[in-house]
Parts: sequence; C-alpha cells; structure tokens
Amino acid sequence: MNWYVLYTLNYKTNKIITNLNRNKNLIAFTPKYEVCQRKTKEVLIKPMFNNYVFVKTHLCQTDFNDLLLKMKDQNDGLIKQLKNVDATTLTEKEIEFFSLVLDENYIIRLSHGYQEDGKTIIIDGPLKLLEKHITKVDKHNQCAYLDLEFFNRRICMGIEI
Repeated sequence: MNWYVLYTLNYKTNKIITNLNRNKNLIAFTPKYEVCQRKTKEVLIKPMFNNYVFVKTHLCQTDFNDLLLKMKDQNDGLIKQLKNVDATTLTEKEIEFFSLVLDENYIIRLSHGYQEDGKTIIIDGPLKLLEKHITKVDKHNQCAYLDLEFFNRRICMGIEI
C-alpha cells in the first residue's frame, strides 16, 4: 500500500479528508497525538502535523495524480503533494514508523513514564518501543521529542511524567 502526503489550507483540511474518503480506493486522515494538559490532567488530541493529509491507497503514483486532478474542484484547499527526494510516497521506514505508533483511529496514544538519572524510562504507550530515540522531554508541555524527522520536522509525541 502506498502512502501519500498532501499539504492543505488549514481551514480546508477536514473538507479535503471527507472528499477523499468518499472514494473507496482511498483512506485519508490526519495523524494526531494525545497530550496531557499539565494543570487539569485533561487528555487533548492535537494534529501531529498541521495542514497535512495522509492518504493510504493501492493506487500507483500516476493513477493517484489522475484522481487528484479529477477531484480538483472538490479539493480547492489542496496546495500541493509533498515529495521526498526520489518519490512522493512515504518510504518503507516512514510507513513502518506510522504503522507502529498510530492506532486504528490514526491517533498516537499518550505514553507514561518517569525520569531517572537524566534518562527517560517509558512504562507504557507507543513511546516504549521508541525509548532510545527520545532526545528531549518537555515536562511543561508533556511531550517527548524524538531524533526522527519527517519532512524536516522533528517528531513530537505525548508523554505523562
């Protein structure tokens, strides 16, 4: 299955996801992550990458481009299709990462952990598998930054410490 990434206008993202999901060959979504608000302990869900729409499909690049062209009028907030150096689809490594951390609703659930001797120890959650990639924990915003990048952006995931 190929994964493509589209960049959209912020206020049109949900409309584009709805339009794309009307096609039986596509699964469109925005990856999100849970984060615990420090003061109220309320769990919030935030977009992982603002304005990005991920599309999973068995369509090849040419067929996907043709489909987007046919849907041009319905997707008037679509700015561009993001591309890696060689291709527009995500790499196997990127797909593996997202498949590992996203649940069936395309949300990265909150991880729980503690810090000991300057090292972050994860008790449970998706960060447990990525513990060695944590470079920084922001206790104020309750998130962990990983040494992994996606389109030149550092990946941030929610953690309750």
